[in-house]
Order: sequence, then C-alpha cells, then structure tokens
Amino acid sequence: ETGVALSLGVSEFSPWDLEMANLGFKVVEYDGSIEKCPYKHPNIIFNKLFIGATNDESAITLNEALRKNNFDKTKNNILQCDIENCEWEMLENIDMSLLSEYFSQVIFEFHGMNPEERDGFALRSELLSRLNEHFVPIHTHLNNHGKIFYSKGLFFSTTLEVSYLRKDLAKPYLSFGYRDEGNLKGFDSPTFLPNPEIPLRFVKENNG
Repeated sequence: ETGVALSLGVSEFSPWDLEMANLGFKVVEYDGSIEKCPYKHPNIIFNKLFIGATNDESAITLNEALRKNNFDKTKNNILQCDIENCEWEMLENIDMSLLSEYFSQVIFEFHGMNPEERDGFALRSELLSRLNEHFVPIHTHLNNHGKIFYSKGLFFSTTLEVSYLRKDLAKPYLSFGYRDEGNLKGFDSPTFLPNPEIPLRFVKENNG
C-alpha cells in the first residue's frame, strides 16, 4: 500500500518526485533553496524549508517533519535525501531506528566521501555503519559529476547514490547475494551527461 514519499532536497528538476506522485504516493517536499515545486501535481506538497539540526524560520528537523506530516508507520513510506552534504548532520542528530520505524526504503545521495580526508571519511563511515544496522543497500550508483578516484583497477566517486531496503523486508532476497559489477542498463544513467558513466565493481572483503 502506498504511503508518503518524503523528498528532502528538490531543486528545480526532480523527476523522482513527479514519478512517485504519478504512482499514487503523497509526496512531501522540503527545500529552502527554491520558491516552489517545479511540478504542479495534486499529490505534491511543497515546503520552503531546509532540513536542519534545529527548527526555525528557515529550517525544520527530520523529527519535526515526521511529526508534522502524520506518517502512517504501517504503510510503505519512502525517504529521498539529496541535501548537498547536510545529510551527515541530519544522520548525526536522529535515532537510526526511527528511520526504520517510518520508512521501508531510504534513498541517499552521499556527498564528501573523499577517502583522502581521513577524519571526515571516518565519521561518515561510522554513520553509514549505523544506518546498515537497520537497512540493507540494494543499489549503488557512482555520481560522475564530482571528484573521481582510480586505484588498483577500481573507480570511486566522492558522491554516491545509494538505495536501501529495510532489513526485515530485504531478508528474503539476501540469499541471492550481491552483484559483482555493472551498472543497470535502462535504470542507471550518468548524472552529468557530458561525462561517461563510471564503471561499478564490488570487491568482497576477505575476513580470513
């Protein structure tokens, strides 16, 4: 049963929001950087507010957004978050188990994933580990409009697009394992069209 699609970070082009609205989801948008939603659709509600660590005239916390919009926890609610590096502050200030209470799927664009910045990368990795306690990553796409690394035959981007499924829902599928490599044709597309797509390959850790 469709629930609410909470979209954090809309900008002036957000086809995901429109697609979810067309599927019958109530789409609740938050973005303080634009004046209005780029689309006119009866299922879309736009709020000119940033997602922040406190509630004020220009920002709202994720906790408050959940409370204000009366989410039904029994429905398949989805979170989409692309808030330009502010996702880390948001994740630091929320109980990860709360995300699993409200959402069956969460979709993030993670920024600042630069392995050369050790302190920042360590903090981000710790937050991702906490997220992984409640959700399973089911799809990853490397954003090609940022800093790109190449080492030992592998590519990496400082900006990652990751889709997650709540662990209890993912359990029946885990026996199939993960793909070893490859972007999904017809599903993935370059973020920045003039640049080629970044090849994706997974390497399994050998824990001995």
